[in-house]
Amino acid sequence: MGDATLRQIVLMRLLPRRPPGLTTSELRDRLADRGFPIHMRSVQRDLDRLSGLFGFTNDEQTPPRWFWPPGASDLSLPSQDPLSALTWRLIEQYLEPLLPPALKRVADGQFGAAREVLETAAGGRFRRWESRVRLLSRSLPLTPPDISAAVLESVSEALLDGQQLRVNYRARGSAEPKEFRVHPLGLVIRESVYYLIATANDYCDIIQMALHRITSAEALSARATEPVSFDLDRYINDGGFLYSEGKTIQLVARFDAYTAQHLHESTLAEGQTLTDLPDGRVELPCVSTSSPTVPDRFYL
Repeated sequence: MGDATLRQIVLMRLLPRRPPGLTTSELRDRLADRGFPIHMRSVQRDLDRLSGLFGFTNDEQTPPRWFWPPGASDLSLPSQDPLSALTWRLIEQYLEPLLPPALKRVADGQFGAAREVLETAAGGRFRRWESRVRLLSRSLPLTPPDISAAVLESVSEALLDGQQLRVNYRARGSAEPKEFRVHPLGLVIRESVYYLIATANDYCDIIQMALHRITSAEALSARATEPVSFDLDRYINDGGFLYSEGKTIQLVARFDAYTAQHLHESTLAEGQTLTDLPDGRVELPCVSTSSPTVPDRFYL
């Protein structure tokens, strides 16, 4: 597909579905933002020609504002503009693990189309962004454990539909899996490990199941139930992944000035204070905003 054709497709996609519409100048600027710098006269020629073919119109004012008239059928076009293509590429690179398998299958076509668009001349400046920006983790990189595709599919569908699951789960240190009926509450990806947050059988205690230790999973027709007022973010913020034994310790940490600079730039907690000591070191008297204690397994 030539750049001119792709530009015209993008132009029609930019048109609002109702008045007041966009002026030729506004459309030109939005095309430029998407990787299609073009003269105003060329945009006007495209609008005049394409409006006769596809039925969009303008308000006949000065300057005219272009839009799709009410009741116009949807314009179904497979191509992406370079800005959309970059967005899809970033989703593929960094957010794909968060997509349920059913959605990923639908998105695979968009991922492929995005790669093709960024390889065209029009995708040049956005392709440069893709090749010059990276996201790194400070933790030791580990190879992700193998997760059964069927297990991930069943867990994802149960979460989407609010269904119970029957799973066979092999706990760490156990040779054989055990069967559980679980009520899925959430899915957390921590580094390279997927955790199903759930309650099991008829108990109310919230548990975590590493997906790579689930040997089989089957979505049931029964609706899942969840603890009253359960909130996944609150569960995480309250220490759901700190694995504390319930004890607290009073923490006073001292750093050399060079190391402490990192804590000036990236605080451990809201309201953090750092105190300069006479010997040149820096003291962190407390990393908790509510008390001078922290969980016994708080990792710096």
